[in-house]
Amino acid sequence: MMKEESLNRLLDKQCKIVTREPGDEKNHVVIGVIKEIEYDGKFIIIKSRYGISCLNWQSIVAIKPWRQHNI
Repeated sequence: MMKEESLNRLLDKQCKIVTREPGDEKNHVVIGVIKEIEYDGKFIIIKSRYGISCLNWQSIVAIKPWRQHNI
């Protein structure tokens, strides 16, 4: 379970997010800015160069702050 305090400090910051969907063999990496964290729905909204995405907490393997680049 992710703690609220640790996620709140990542809001509006660029992060590297590693995800793995159920049934996938490989991890997927997305680099983007965390725009919103929905604790009740257990998902995170990010903006990356591919657009705006919604990630489920259950699919997230790791989140790490990333060097800042314009997206």
